[in-house]
Amino acid sequence: MIRSAFITSLIVILALMFTAKSVAEDKAIGIIGLDTSHAIAFTKDINGSPEKPGIKGYRVVAVYPKGSPDIESSLSRVPGYTVQMKEMGIEIVPTIDELLEKVDYVLLETNDGRPHLEQVLPVIAAGKPVFVDKPIAGSLVDAVAIFAAAEKANVPLFSSSSLRYGKDSQAVRGGSIGEVQHCETHSPCKIEKNHPDLFWYGIHGVESLFTVMGTGCETVQRRTEDGKVVVEGTWKGGRTGIYREGKGYGGSAKGAKGEATVGSYDGYRPLVVEIIKFFGTGKPPVSAEETLEIYTFMEAADESKRQGGKAVSMSEVLEKAKKEAAK
Repeated sequence: MIRSAFITSLIVILALMFTAKSVAEDKAIGIIGLDTSHAIAFTKDINGSPEKPGIKGYRVVAVYPKGSPDIESSLSRVPGYTVQMKEMGIEIVPTIDELLEKVDYVLLETNDGRPHLEQVLPVIAAGKPVFVDKPIAGSLVDAVAIFAAAEKANVPLFSSSSLRYGKDSQAVRGGSIGEVQHCETHSPCKIEKNHPDLFWYGIHGVESLFTVMGTGCETVQRRTEDGKVVVEGTWKGGRTGIYREGKGYGGSAKGAKGEATVGSYDGYRPLVVEIIKFFGTGKPPVSAEETLEIYTFMEAADESKRQGGKAVSMSEVLEKAKKEAAK
């Protein structure tokens, strides 16, 4: 009996040592910003739980909680999310510099896009690959500056909405209906006064639109139908894409081989998987060019609004932002 108990205890001890060693060998991820549910959801997906295994080889280990300086809907979330992180065994650190000393990779999760440029610059300076959650910035000018800094330092960086990885949108992007001639997507478009209109929530439907259409949008025209935002883009070759404010997420596309539904939301996990792949390869799954075109589209929609619904040139809007970012 004594021998049996000893062997059992030894097995338990060895198992615990193996688990501790495995955790210690995991590549460490740090999070900046605890004012969004994404931080909690991504951590649960990566670290896992007894009910749902995580992603092997990586682990969220530390969080810098400060996010938005003044958006109440964001500020109010930080205390509760901080408690949840502590309950998951995640270390809360007081500065971004301290976070960077502990991690290999960074998830910039601050819900407010305005602090993103300031928050990401030390990450880039430290050479840490970084995923920047939507919106990548609070302005197109800052978005340009973020990508310029990452390119100059040769640091891998990308940004995306989880809507990009809806199965139906990915299927169409992969050629299921041939070249897309026309696409319409919809999503909620809650407006936050400190951001361009579509940056805060419309980004989801716009990301789906560009997932399907790809780059090459040349002009943008914004209008209102039944009190809802409608933004129409014309792509090279006369292809057209429309974003509509609406309930839920969805859309449709017409291609050379037929039609298909697009724009579905399939949870956060597909995006998290792509982020981990990106950390492993250092190759962004979404190009800087495409992401900047998405944010140019949304900024151009505001410019069209300011001009009473006139068609606006994408290239002119982006060129203006690049000049301002270079100052």
